[in-house]
Amino acid sequence: MSLGLNKTKRRIASVKSTQKITKAMGMVATVKLKRFKDAVSQTAAYNAGLRRIMAELFLHDNETKTHYGKENEGVEGALYILVTSDLGLCGAYNNNLYKYLETIIDVEKDYILPVGQKGRTHYEHDARFAGRIVVNEGVESTLDPKKVDAACLEIKNAFNAKKYRKICIVFTEYINSISFEPRVLTLLPVQLEPQPRADEDYCPPLFEPSAREQIHDLMPYYLGSELFHKIAQANLCEQASRRNAMDAANDNADELLEKLTIEYNKARQGAITQEIVEVVSGSANAN
Repeated sequence: MSLGLNKTKRRIASVKSTQKITKAMGMVATVKLKRFKDAVSQTAAYNAGLRRIMAELFLHDNETKTHYGKENEGVEGALYILVTSDLGLCGAYNNNLYKYLETIIDVEKDYILPVGQKGRTHYEHDARFAGRIVVNEGVESTLDPKKVDAACLEIKNAFNAKKYRKICIVFTEYINSISFEPRVLTLLPVQLEPQPRADEDYCPPLFEPSAREQIHDLMPYYLGSELFHKIAQANLCEQASRRNAMDAANDNADELLEKLTIEYNKARQGAITQEIVEVVSGSANAN
C-alpha cells in the first residue's frame, strides 16, 4: 500500500512541476501576443494604404503594361514562402500550415522557401521536396526591417530573372485570439482588385511620372509592407496558439491533479483503515 501512495505522490509532484512550466510559458506567450498585436495594428493602416495606391496605379497602367502584373511565361515552377514558427508547443499551428500548403502546391514543379526553424526541419526531411527547398537567410520570422528589405530585393530580382512563374507567401491570418486560418497571398505578380471611380470616365487622373514608372519605384516598398505585415500576423497567431495550448495544458493538469488527489486520499484512507484493522485484530488475538 505504501508503494502505491509513494507512486501517486510522485505523480502529483511531477504534474505540479510541469504545470509551473506551462503557466510560465503561457504568461510569456501572453506578453508576446500583446507585442505582436501592436505590431500588426501599427502596420495595418500603412499596408492597406499602400495596397490602395498600387491598385490605383495598376488600374491606370494603360500604355505599357508592366511585367509585375502578369506571370512569367514559359516558367513552370512557383515559389511559396511558408511562414512557420521557430519553436514548438503551439498546438496545431504548424501542422495546419503544412496541410494547407499541400492542397495548393505542385510537388513536382513548385519550390518552398520555409521561414522558421520548424518549417525548415519539416521539409528538409521530406523526400518529395528534395532539391526544391530554397534557402534565403534574409527571410526569417523576426521583424527586422533591414532584413525584410533585403529579402524583398532578392524576391523581386528572382521574379525579374524569371526563376519562378509566381511568388506567393503562405501565412496564418489572425481573426481573433482563438481563431486563425492559413492563407495564401500572391506577392508577384501583383493581384490587387482596383475599384474604379465613377468620375474617372470623363476626368481620368494624370500621373507624372507614368503609372508604370511609379509601380516600379514603389514595388520594393509594397513587397516590404506585405512581407512585414504577413510575418507579423503569423507571429501573432503563433503566440495566440501557444497561449491557447498552454491554457489547455493547465486545465488538463488541474483535472489530473484532482483525480490524483482523490486517488491518493482513497489509498491513504485505505492504508489507515488497514492499520486500524491490524491493530484491533492483534489486540483481540492477544486477549
